[in-house]
Amino acid sequence: MMLLTTPPRPLIPRMKIAVIAPARYPIREPYAGGLEAFCHTLVRALRDQGHTVDLYAARGSHGHVPDVELPGVEWGELAREATDTGYPPGARELEDAAFARLREYLATQDYDIIHNNSLHPALFTPGNRLPLVTTLHTPALPEVQSAIAVAGAAAGRFAAVSEATAGAWELQAPVTIVPNGVDVTRWLPGPGGQSAVWFGRIVPEKGLHLAMDAARLAGMSLEFAGRVGDRRYFESEIVPRMASMDATYRGELDHRDLNDLVRRCAVCLVTPRWEEPFGLVAKADDVAGLARALRIAAGVDRSVVRQWVIAHHSLTATAARYAELYSEVLAR
Repeated sequence: MMLLTTPPRPLIPRMKIAVIAPARYPIREPYAGGLEAFCHTLVRALRDQGHTVDLYAARGSHGHVPDVELPGVEWGELAREATDTGYPPGARELEDAAFARLREYLATQDYDIIHNNSLHPALFTPGNRLPLVTTLHTPALPEVQSAIAVAGAAAGRFAAVSEATAGAWELQAPVTIVPNGVDVTRWLPGPGGQSAVWFGRIVPEKGLHLAMDAARLAGMSLEFAGRVGDRRYFESEIVPRMASMDATYRGELDHRDLNDLVRRCAVCLVTPRWEEPFGLVAKADDVAGLARALRIAAGVDRSVVRQWVIAHHSLTATAARYAELYSEVLAR
């Protein structure tokens, strides 16, 4: 009888890798958002696999290259006007200049691979000789799409977190799909509880107000955590709802404390109101449908969900997939 086995992954040589993070927020806990968490955890996972990895990120990051850092976005006295997409006066110009300097610096280094997660157009230039791999974390951005088109083959290779995200961009070559991964050694199972939980950036497109409405309709309390990315939204939509229901804001949490929060809650609400690049899970604005789904999901066997994640979306597997992509680029 012939036994069928899964073929082993190819042996990947150890590489010297530069990871470029987005410039807006420091790469440190508590993370400003999912992209910041992705960059930091991927760097750690690649290092665990034996690669040498340098992180290029905003001022105030942990474990980055401090001599060539990005400026970040500081709102100062305009903090109440802060958003996750806008800039205070002069900040965009500082960011553009910093990325131009970074591009010139990297051209003098001997990295095997430069993994770009910033989507800044300055990195895509005609004649570019950087061994560049870019992960597409967002829908297409016009200025970046234009820079990629002008750069042509010099724009390098691309990965995307989902087929939907890849399809939103116009690229000359096929895109490698690498789903995001979860560090299953740090995100551990828990006993559950009575409350629902929500976490993420507190901005309109993440739909926290819908999660609050659904939890109230389902008769459940809600605990939520995350960075307030839009102060006006928080004050106009979130604070009034907190006064009319059993909802508790836990602030910005590092992954250990966030894990503890999630472990002791019954069910997690995810309420995107835009086309999330990875993990489309709900129909926007259907509060009644979300409340019904909330009651159903609270009864799902947590151990089954965890085993599925381990099998399909572990951080270790994500890092291995990227290492394979890097080796493909090196082989050409």
